[in-house]
Amino acid sequence: MKSCILLGSGTSVKEGIESGLWEKIKNENVWSLNWAYKTIPFLPKAELWIDIGFFTKTMTELNNLWKKGVPCYTKEHPKYKNIPEIHSFTTTRLKEQYNEKIYIGSNGLTGFFALSLACKEKYDKIYLLGYDFGVVNQYNKDGTKNKFTHYYQNKINVPSGGIGHPELYTTKDAKITDFEIYLKEPCKIYNVSPQSHITCFDRIDYITFYKLLKENNVST
Repeated sequence: MKSCILLGSGTSVKEGIESGLWEKIKNENVWSLNWAYKTIPFLPKAELWIDIGFFTKTMTELNNLWKKGVPCYTKEHPKYKNIPEIHSFTTTRLKEQYNEKIYIGSNGLTGFFALSLACKEKYDKIYLLGYDFGVVNQYNKDGTKNKFTHYYQNKINVPSGGIGHPELYTTKDAKITDFEIYLKEPCKIYNVSPQSHITCFDRIDYITFYKLLKENNVST
């Protein structure tokens, strides 16, 4: 059974870390999205991003990753033309072009890019980690707005404009329904975040996730 784990940055990953996530997935096919590679105590099987700004800010670290054998996948851009270590793909934000290019959702997000690529690679099972699509609880207990958007927030210092800005996922342009396009895929997609705003996939907790991984490893 061919499976893939996409490691996003939603705060639900924190629960996984507290339950021994890194140890349980260290031998799995883990794809790191954006800054997640900085938090993993092992090398991911792939590093993915979309924003060219991310590339310019992390060139040295990305260079170290591909020198260690980690393939890098991203959206096509002229900057990558003479960098053979980076595998770039023609992308689209249009659903009608889904079968022709790598779909990245209406807002052009790495989470869509990674999921689309995994589907193109014909994985049987795809596990989504940190795919919360915003904060679960909009307000803290003291009544202040909850701005804890990323599991590594306040843990590592990264130049990301999205950290601490949950409103980016609550505007009318943040089309959560874009995920429904993947329902036509033959693969099984699990969202390891029971309270995620993305409800079109089966939402499971980490205990169930670990059980499924163990069953998959036994069967193979």
